[in-house]
Amino acid sequence: MNLSTIANIATALTVLTAVVFGLIEMRRARKEREERAAFLAMQAILTPAWMDSMSLVQSISDGTTPSQIEADPRLFKAVQSIACILESLGYAVFARMVPLNVVDEVLGGTVRVAWRKLRGYAEYERARSGSQKNWEWFQWLAEQIDRHSKAGTSLTLGAHDAYRDWRP
Repeated sequence: MNLSTIANIATALTVLTAVVFGLIEMRRARKEREERAAFLAMQAILTPAWMDSMSLVQSISDGTTPSQIEADPRLFKAVQSIACILESLGYAVFARMVPLNVVDEVLGGTVRVAWRKLRGYAEYERARSGSQKNWEWFQWLAEQIDRHSKAGTSLTLGAHDAYRDWRP
């Protein structure tokens, strides 16, 4: 083997090593981003305001009318709060700032329940304003979770059952 061949092999090995290292780093950075997104999602829901608001939204009876929601200032404020937070989260998922699978695992059930409880009110607001823009990303998020969920949990199967055999 001449010196030129050895140099070419060394260059090829260097490039190959750099590509492999780059792929490993990309994978690590992606995992780190997902972990950071999960932490931020948890921070968003672990506030007293979120928990109070979500408790009120979850307690909305099926068939509750928009006028009943608006007649209760505390409930109305909770509905607006939850919708705004989930609207922002929906856009963050769309813009790929937060991975959908993270939102699904951490908040999937909450998003589904909130949308089920507030869909009628959202449709009422859209009709009243003449705009489909009201809570569009909140609806989008709920629909994407339904379409693409890979979570082992669901509204009828909690993490305590779905991941019963989990090992550290």
